[in-house]
Amino acid sequence: MDLPLSAPIINWMETVFLIVGGLGIFLYGIHKLGDSLKLLAGTRLKKMIEKTTSTPLRGILVGALVTVLLQTSTGTTALTVSLVRAGLMSFPQALGIILGANLGTTSTSFLIGLEIHRYALPVIGLGSLFILFAPSKRFKRLGGVFLGFGMIFYGLDLMGGTLSSLTELEVFRNVLESVGDTPLLGVVTGALLTALVQSSSAVIGILQQLYTTGAMPLIGAVAIVFGSNIGTTITAIIASLGGSTAAKRTAAAHVMFNVFGAVLFFILIIPYTRFILLLQDTFFDGRPAAMTVSLAHIFFNLATTIVMFWLIKYLVMASEKIVPAKPGDIVVNVESLQEGLIKKSPVLALENAKRVISTMGDIVERMYVSAADYSFANNRRYLEEGRSLEELIDTIDLKVHDYLVRVSRSHLDDDAASEQARYVDTIRDFERIADHCQNLFDFFEHRHDNKLTLSDEAEAELVKLYAFVGETLKMTITSFKKDDKDLAEKIITREEAIDEMVRRNRRSHVQRCNIGDTECDDELFVDILSNIERIGDHCENIATNILHENYYRPEAVTP
Repeated sequence: MDLPLSAPIINWMETVFLIVGGLGIFLYGIHKLGDSLKLLAGTRLKKMIEKTTSTPLRGILVGALVTVLLQTSTGTTALTVSLVRAGLMSFPQALGIILGANLGTTSTSFLIGLEIHRYALPVIGLGSLFILFAPSKRFKRLGGVFLGFGMIFYGLDLMGGTLSSLTELEVFRNVLESVGDTPLLGVVTGALLTALVQSSSAVIGILQQLYTTGAMPLIGAVAIVFGSNIGTTITAIIASLGGSTAAKRTAAAHVMFNVFGAVLFFILIIPYTRFILLLQDTFFDGRPAAMTVSLAHIFFNLATTIVMFWLIKYLVMASEKIVPAKPGDIVVNVESLQEGLIKKSPVLALENAKRVISTMGDIVERMYVSAADYSFANNRRYLEEGRSLEELIDTIDLKVHDYLVRVSRSHLDDDAASEQARYVDTIRDFERIADHCQNLFDFFEHRHDNKLTLSDEAEAELVKLYAFVGETLKMTITSFKKDDKDLAEKIITREEAIDEMVRRNRRSHVQRCNIGDTECDDELFVDILSNIERIGDHCENIATNILHENYYRPEAVTP
């Protein structure tokens, strides 16, 4: 008579610790590697993406390269959406990069298939030595790259050995086999796990460890790969929230692309699985089992990218239908700052610069409104929008300023030189207004976090001040766009009124503090008033430049 096999004895505490610890090391390794590479590259990665994506094919190549460097399609996708939000990249250009990011993310699974984990500890040691003892920041950041890289594979190695022991349990094997029996369950599992950890590389890496144990059939692993591609779109969706229409269209296209690929290959999952097995047996016989999952990942993303490359035009059309343009959308077109115009027609170059500066003014006004709204309502949406707009304004400021400097090197007559100088001053004033708005966000974030409230009287005074300054800012932007000198005169008069309102509010604030109102629990209220007053000052600067056309002419300067 056969005796029943005894169930394996498992130290559950040690098992849980190893899985959780290994996963933590792995996820932190991905984070550390990406951050260190971004610091090491500085702004060069961003500039490379921005300048080398004139065609979808170039976009695919750049997207794949950047993702290989960062070891995360999540980071590449988020960076791409931010560039679209900033108007530095068109929607069709962004699609190429996203296609390439899906291709580049397969590099992680390929490296895992090569069993690099054997060298993980020496790489971690080398990285730590660089971080602790390297003489320069550059080498310390390089140490961060080594440390992150080693942690990725060490974390996977810890989990792999533990998962292998779990497969001896009948319950665990049954769960894994059920994914093979019901591939749709694998797709859902892959999508949910990737959306949760926001890293398809992490999910595929864990999947490779599971498949290596022999407990999971290949068809189940392939289904999880398909689902992981769907789950990774959550990053683009989050990055586009509160952003421009173009950014939302980019996220929508990313979702459609990944979902389309997953659905198409899910229909063909049986012949595709056989193809991967044939490929493994023919070219990779003797390689680790993890390489089989890597091949499934690589050829799935490669085939989907090739198919979607020829459908980019239709993907753009579908995205525009799903995310239609809204009234009041601000379109930032930094591409209008054409280098060729600087020599051919400096006057036209200045006109194009003025259009972008006008758009910058509209964005500044939107940021001001968000700051005012956040002052009275603790809604994180206002805060997130403010931070996004501030980054966008800084980007435009840098682009237009550099462009105007290059224009100044061409041979400008007195009128054009005066106009160029006024524009430089105007973008500086708009940028400073945005900085003051950011200060308001910071002040009120502190107040909201510490549950500090304004008295009814203080709130009423602040509402009036915000409204008056907001109307002045709107008039300033209109005056700049239309070169309206009558309106500029009114702005200067209103600035004096703003100063008087702020003085009255300060006196009222002191009186309320003397009777112990809650707004005096911190020392920021006076700073809040000062920042609002400074916004009025910058409006006056812009108006003054509009009135004094000849201010920058040499003969107009008093000796």
